[in-house]
Amino acid sequence: METKKDILDTVQLHSEGVQDILTLPPHWMIRWGNTVIMVILLLILLMSYVVKYPEFVPSKVIISSSNPPEKLEARTNSKVEEIFVEDHQKVTKDQLLLVLQSTADYRDVIRLRNIMDSLDSKALPHFPLAEVARFKLGEVQADYNAFAKALTDEQLYARLQPYSPDFAAAERSLTESRNRIRTLQQQKALEQKKYEVSKREFDRYQELFKEKVVSAAEMGQEKIKFLQAEQNIENLNVTISQLQESILGIEKTRSGVAISAQKDQINLSSQTAQLFEQLRRSVKSWEQNYLFTSSIDGVVGFQQFLGKNQFVKSGDILVAVMPEDKNMLIGRLQLPATNSGKVKEGQKVLLKLDNYPYQEFGSVQGKVKSIANTPDKDGNYYVNVILPDGLKTSFHKTLAFDKELKGNAEIVTQDLRLIERFFYQLRKLLRFE
Repeated sequence: METKKDILDTVQLHSEGVQDILTLPPHWMIRWGNTVIMVILLLILLMSYVVKYPEFVPSKVIISSSNPPEKLEARTNSKVEEIFVEDHQKVTKDQLLLVLQSTADYRDVIRLRNIMDSLDSKALPHFPLAEVARFKLGEVQADYNAFAKALTDEQLYARLQPYSPDFAAAERSLTESRNRIRTLQQQKALEQKKYEVSKREFDRYQELFKEKVVSAAEMGQEKIKFLQAEQNIENLNVTISQLQESILGIEKTRSGVAISAQKDQINLSSQTAQLFEQLRRSVKSWEQNYLFTSSIDGVVGFQQFLGKNQFVKSGDILVAVMPEDKNMLIGRLQLPATNSGKVKEGQKVLLKLDNYPYQEFGSVQGKVKSIANTPDKDGNYYVNVILPDGLKTSFHKTLAFDKELKGNAEIVTQDLRLIERFFYQLRKLLRFE
């Protein structure tokens, strides 16, 4: 049996190229091959150290000014009655923008509000009931009717003074009683003089009776005269006392009448004032449902195509007013609970805006300013982000801002390098140990 050596001896390599390769290998591969491989590995390690691969927490962002735009939404299902502004028109504070249809005439409601604003609680008696009676107030009418009735009752009470007859009668009774007392006092003075004369005469008859100058019959008659004078004075004192007691009762009655009159006046005034405030709240509620006014100076922008008699639903945002004074721009994030514990104040935030694709315009850099302590009902945390460089992007472009800007945000929680990513799990294990 032939051995392997015998077989190899029988093989003849006739190709000179193969013999050259086998007999003369390239010397540079032997000398530099390991070096090139080592350099490539070192470059890979260097690039993995230079290239950063930070850890992000994604979220949605809305960029607006520190004075955010005012968004006005429909609070009831209705149709557009009037539009008073155009899109991108400058408006001033309290300017009327549009009106929705209702059972009231908005012009009458506005006139009623102006009348109410010009009056305070002390000037309510001068409310022009006759003028407002012609107004078409719709939903506000019931509250106005209640106020008008209360004000009418108060005005009638002030004009008719229903307690005046009782008060006047009490005053007359007091006057008459005091006059009678004065008359009785004068009569008492006369009776007092008669009493004194009768007493002196009685005393003289007593002396004469002791001396037996006068008879007993004469003495008795004189005594009767004396007692009669004394009785007259006592009767006058009783009458005067009764009249004084009567005066106290009349004064009490007069005081009760005055208190009742004042109490009714206060109740009527209080009821009128309460119903006036209720009417004011009713007008305010009607305005919130049907009138759209700007509470700031700015530029109006329609949030949908609006036209007269167009139907709108409750909750639809119809108009937004962008304030002219934008002040500092700020980003508002709604951060989900996942990984929210990694977010800290001062961390870098990369903002990629939908209006300006970041592949073309670059991203905007921000910084976490504050984080809400507690989540909302959906479990999200509100995060405020400041923009130190404004809307200057990473491509050195400054973006225009004339409305809210929406986009995606990436909060950099850890600015890791690529090599750190490779050994992240191992590093955690070592850190844990």
